[in-house]
Amino acid sequence: MQSNTCEIRNQPVNFPSFSVEKRTYKPDPVTVKDGWSVGSDGFVVPKDYAEFHERFPDYVHRWVSKHADTSVSEEDKEDWTHDLLIHLSCLPQTSKYRKAGKKDIVATFDPLRHYGANEARFRNYINLCLANKFNTMHSKRMKDAQCRPGNLSLRTHAEEEDLGSAGDEYCHSHSAQLRAAQKASEKQFGDRAFLEEFGNFVRRKDPMVFPAMDAILATGTQTEAAKWLGITESEFARMRNRLGQLGECFLSGKQVPRQRRA
Repeated sequence: MQSNTCEIRNQPVNFPSFSVEKRTYKPDPVTVKDGWSVGSDGFVVPKDYAEFHERFPDYVHRWVSKHADTSVSEEDKEDWTHDLLIHLSCLPQTSKYRKAGKKDIVATFDPLRHYGANEARFRNYINLCLANKFNTMHSKRMKDAQCRPGNLSLRTHAEEEDLGSAGDEYCHSHSAQLRAAQKASEKQFGDRAFLEEFGNFVRRKDPMVFPAMDAILATGTQTEAAKWLGITESEFARMRNRLGQLGECFLSGKQVPRQRRA
């Protein structure tokens, strides 16, 4: 099993030169050592899902626990973790990456495309892959009425032991609480749908700033978000300002202006 870091000795990989308008990140030097890509911080990028799971066995489970609603049961979290692990471990048969010999999502990480191979950039790529699949799963789940939180089966007489049903007396005495719970659940679902729609808008209009959304949700301060992405605070501030600009265009329907030069 490979360790997370190793000594860098080989010749670094040269990145192509991109214009300022086409990139946001500052390229990081990458070294290829015995077939593994090594980042500037010494992080060794896993070659495939098997190596990733061996080195980070609890990564997906922790990610699900962090992003799932507090009301979600442990059984649902385990199911989502299992589905996401399957998603990472196998590419669709129609995936263009299979022509290049790739068999899973972890193997598709490209240091050149992501401007480096340090641990922050690799984790950001995996988190984005997990978030995209998780949003799809959650959206499909919420379209099923039986899966919506707070559902109760109504009966004329409810037994004390039957915690999943409610009688007329219970409904009359708790109608305000039920309405409040339903309203909160609908708002939470609406917020998630709005965030997912805005995320798709950002991907279409300026995909290079989309990682800033994930960084903002995962951290608490600008310093932490910049460190999480492996960029400077000034670079992250520029990405955040661009997100604000995209948000205004998303709400108003105005045309998105070109990104200004740094």
